[in-house]
Amino acid sequence: MKEPQDFWAQKAKDLKRERKFEEAVKILDKVKMIKEQEKDENFWYRKAIHFYEISEFDQAKFALKKNLEKHSQSYDVFFLMGKILYKLKEYEQSLEYYNKAFEEYSRLQLRNSSKVDQMKNVRKFEEAVIYADKVYQQKEINTEFWHFKGMALFELGKYSEASLCFETILEEDHKNTGALYELAKSELFAGNKKNSINILIKACKMDSDVKKKLRVDKDFESIYREKLFSTVT
Repeated sequence: MKEPQDFWAQKAKDLKRERKFEEAVKILDKVKMIKEQEKDENFWYRKAIHFYEISEFDQAKFALKKNLEKHSQSYDVFFLMGKILYKLKEYEQSLEYYNKAFEEYSRLQLRNSSKVDQMKNVRKFEEAVIYADKVYQQKEINTEFWHFKGMALFELGKYSEASLCFETILEEDHKNTGALYELAKSELFAGNKKNSINILIKACKMDSDVKKKLRVDKDFESIYREKLFSTVT
């Protein structure tokens, strides 16, 4: 098992040997940060992130479970656990945690919005402003969330639901070729062959690298001989 601190310390040594001193300094700053975080109350959560970054997913899972035992639940913790479980190919559990993350996000947003109305009704406008700030400052569920959830749904054979996740990404970023590619795959497995190929054509026009990816992706084997598919590759 690699400890994140040891992993990055070795990385810094390697960079110094290669005379890449600027990069080595940045890595050593990371080592210092990890040491300082050992005193932090969110130690286990941060440790889980560090393990995730170096692909020690079993250890990341253990650390995050420790965090859940000691601290209140949050969107960030649930989402990270979902990502870890996805990497461990525990797709059912991964999806459960994505759903928990979404529920927690929605619960917090509703709570703060309700507090704004309550404070306004009793004319406590200063408090209303505080809760309104919390509503506005609450970060949006980002495209990474929908990507990971979509991938988990795909692995579980829930192709139509996976498509909805990738479509959500494209509503925000219609030029996201990664989302287009995964949407095409989900649509193909959902039985929507023509739609899948049309999406691929769109993705290939945006990014020529999509064609290279297609040539080695066995998930699209069933349409390799389709006439319309030949216009893609």
